[in-house]
Amino acid sequence: MSFEAKKQAAMAELENSKIWRPNYEPPFLLFMWWLGKETRPPHYNSFTTNALGFGLNFGLFWCLVMGVYVWSSMGVSVSSAIINVLLVCPSVGLIMACYYSFSAKRNKLSRWEELPETHESTEQYS
Repeated sequence: MSFEAKKQAAMAELENSKIWRPNYEPPFLLFMWWLGKETRPPHYNSFTTNALGFGLNFGLFWCLVMGVYVWSSMGVSVSSAIINVLLVCPSVGLIMACYYSFSAKRNKLSRWEELPETHESTEQYS
């Protein structure tokens, strides 16, 4: 099954769930799709993929913002900044991975590999 067909089936399943749309279509995912990348919605990723993805992406963004706007003006040492990053980024990754794992189970979503082969509404997310 092609990625697009699975994406259509996943989006239909998510639309029929009680999950709020921005939670299953976060801006980063929409940006990746806009770039043409075959990126799964986070509810269909493994716990590890979500933990690493959210932790690393948040870490990169958060470090840049904090380093430029906060830590430099406060005179925070490099070692303190590194400790902050090493504590915050894995925490964010684990929290987000737990959220998506719990949400997928609570809403009884299919696994990516188990998504149906066909779906009627293929126009909306192309």
